[in-house]
Amino acid sequence: MSQEKKERAREDPAIEIDYDHIDVARIMDEIKKKIARQPGPKRSFLADVEPERLEEAQGLRKKIKRIMLKIMSPFSPLIKLLILPVYEEHRQTVLILDNANKKLDRLIYITEREREYIKLLHNLCHNLVVEISKLKIEEDVLKTKMQIMEKDFEFLGKRERALEREIFR
Repeated sequence: MSQEKKERAREDPAIEIDYDHIDVARIMDEIKKKIARQPGPKRSFLADVEPERLEEAQGLRKKIKRIMLKIMSPFSPLIKLLILPVYEEHRQTVLILDNANKKLDRLIYITEREREYIKLLHNLCHNLVVEISKLKIEEDVLKTKMQIMEKDFEFLGKRERALEREIFR
């Protein structure tokens, strides 16, 4: 494990769950905070460029674009006619890639969240099994006590009838 991962593990402790008093809202908040603390996307390469130079480059680009549009304006109907199929195909490809990118982003986000949610569900199921086992044992004990009491009741009933026979003879 690299030094960076070890440091991140120290900064990002596991989520504590109190099994006696489960608070799902608190646990989900901790999961959200844990996901938010994870490193985000890389910075843009334009972030290191000086703002003045960036403005100059954008101004130059606008000038070049204006000049090119003036030169091409007589040919624009022909260019549009020739480019139309390529433009449509490009637009469809961009839409497909955009949808795929959104789905991947959603899967990556949900996967980390689901992992924590599955852990929570696993612990909850484990606790339910433990409680059901306790209840089953308690039920068996109560059934045994009830059977003993039924036998005592039958014995007392027989004794009562025997005493009545003795008395009324």
